[in-house]
Amino acid sequence: MTIPGRSRYLMVRDILDKAAGASAAAYGGVGRFWNLPRAEFLEVTVQGQRMIAPAAEDTGSTPGRGNSSALVIGLRGLAPFDGSQFPPLPWGGTPVAPADVAFISDWIDDGCPFDDHLIESLPLSTAPENPLRLVVLQPQDHSPPARTTFDAIEGSGNEYLAQRGELKRRLNIDCLTTSELERYREVFRELYNLNKWPNDRRNYNNVALIHQNHCQHGWERFLPWHRVYLYEVEQVFQDHCPGVTIPYWDFTMPRYRPEHPETGAIIPEALKCFLTPKSIADLKPFFPAEVIQAVRTIANQTYSSQRKFFDEIRNLVGQEFTTGTYREHFLDALLASNSLWYPLRYPAEYTTPNGKPATINQAVHYHYPTADDIAQIMSLESFRDFGGGNLYNDAFGFLDQNPHNTMHLWTGGMNPDYKPGQPDGSALVTSPTLAQDNRNRGVQVVGRRFHSREDLHSQPQYGDMFSNLTASFDPVFWPIHTNIDRIWSEWQRLRPNSSPVDLDAVLTPWNYTVRDTLDMSRFGYEYVKSSRIIPVGLESPVGRFVSRSLELPEAVKRSFRQAEVRLHRVPQLPRSCFIRVFLNLPDATASTPLDHEHYAGYLAIFGHGPCYGGPGHCDIPPDRPRKFDIRERSHQALRHHRLPVTQCVRRLLDQGATTLQITLLVIGADYSEDHELLRLDGVSLDFFD
Repeated sequence: MTIPGRSRYLMVRDILDKAAGASAAAYGGVGRFWNLPRAEFLEVTVQGQRMIAPAAEDTGSTPGRGNSSALVIGLRGLAPFDGSQFPPLPWGGTPVAPADVAFISDWIDDGCPFDDHLIESLPLSTAPENPLRLVVLQPQDHSPPARTTFDAIEGSGNEYLAQRGELKRRLNIDCLTTSELERYREVFRELYNLNKWPNDRRNYNNVALIHQNHCQHGWERFLPWHRVYLYEVEQVFQDHCPGVTIPYWDFTMPRYRPEHPETGAIIPEALKCFLTPKSIADLKPFFPAEVIQAVRTIANQTYSSQRKFFDEIRNLVGQEFTTGTYREHFLDALLASNSLWYPLRYPAEYTTPNGKPATINQAVHYHYPTADDIAQIMSLESFRDFGGGNLYNDAFGFLDQNPHNTMHLWTGGMNPDYKPGQPDGSALVTSPTLAQDNRNRGVQVVGRRFHSREDLHSQPQYGDMFSNLTASFDPVFWPIHTNIDRIWSEWQRLRPNSSPVDLDAVLTPWNYTVRDTLDMSRFGYEYVKSSRIIPVGLESPVGRFVSRSLELPEAVKRSFRQAEVRLHRVPQLPRSCFIRVFLNLPDATASTPLDHEHYAGYLAIFGHGPCYGGPGHCDIPPDRPRKFDIRERSHQALRHHRLPVTQCVRRLLDQGATTLQITLLVIGADYSEDHELLRLDGVSLDFFD
């Protein structure tokens, strides 16, 4: 293998990289030793075998320094690399051609030069039959390697994390990407479809029925029980789509205007109703052509409730098309457009006893939770006050009351189109409760066929979120409860020793105990407002990492509590180093000052040193141990590194930045860049509420 204009040293590395292919052999913990800095490569020892024989051993005669080097011996498959002690080199790769082995041996015999280049020989009148190869010395190039920019995953980052056994992220529902939101909607469509088989425990109604029959409220099991419930339901979701997690709704975000919530966004856009161009086209058999033409003008426009949608239809095409079968066709089209919308949900809609519109404060004497409310709850010291008391000191926790109870009432609401005496969700079921005074009525439960067209077309007085017996049939239930769980997790972080009293209580209908719920990470998730994951790969060192510019959701730009850069699945590095992080400065170097406004911080990594064990001692272990292997994790387990970058991100956003680009520089012990050390599987930029 000869490439004119390229040094023999680089060609040696090319030959070995090509033969190694995709092999992840650890070579006693040093990895692909030929990619170490040249000085280390010349002295590296793998499993007690010196890869390049010392210069003092070069006698200039056969077998010579090259033939005495374990690298050449191993490439030729000679003892001890004949299988008697070690397999031939490269481990896990393909054999190197004899001519290329000879090329490597010659390079070693010539003193392992770093900067000699091969040039094509010129024809000379006195040249022998074979062309002459000239070795010409060139100046050493100290410039950094060519920069490669790394792309972020466009789809669900959770699928990437799931494949690697990492914690998946429950994300802010207002920050989901289009693909993440579509996967979440698809899961609901799948579970609704399973309602055709009433006895299938996986169908949506049976999943929701668990809450109706077993939910815990008003005492210390409220938070632990719902943590398990969310986990169990999330597992059902992941049976259909492994990357899906339940997003959370941070209802105190500015867009919801908590001080005047009736003027805010009301509910997340993802949960609102809308018509897609396809669903409008599907309405053609049921409506005059002029109606379809008019409705096309509102395609993909969102509405927080069916009242607001039908007000729009009334303005477009008239009252006639908002009642009877026309109304039912529109409801069916809205349901087909968004599986997360629920007709029996009337958020922010309330009436007084005489039927006049009212606010939540006026109708039910609750107020929408504000950031100040959450701050006061977070300041509580005891779990009894925060999450509820035990069997002998029974008490509602403040988190259970507001925001939890309030958000049930806010999203359930009162149906402004309800007419006293008309059938509700119980359809034709006769019940003594129907004859009671209207003020004592609540959500109808008995006799309903949840998620049937008959039920979804009904006009009950209250939304299903008004009752804990029916709340989980509405998809808005899940992001509300994940946010409650998120708030508990934040409170736990501040007060890790404050827990429920009865830790051994069993949470029915499962066999988890309260104690099992104290560490949410064992359930495989964490809460992240928004995340962009950039795959890298462990196969070769990253001389310098530069991401492409990352777009940020508007909700992130407006507010976040913390920003963080994470390095995912980093192996034990053989040498100590610093990793400097810059944002929006792709040309940063080791000499870039640390007071630069784009400098975000650094990580200090303590080097592992050379491996002192036998073959496999320092190999990277599998992500999951063998079944029944309950030993402690390997000393070579891949690790994650986290660096808060909040101040730098805020500074750049305040200056008008609309995207962020990550640069990682590896700084060695000599305070110069080390281009042959860092290996990692990925990088992420994460934001937290």
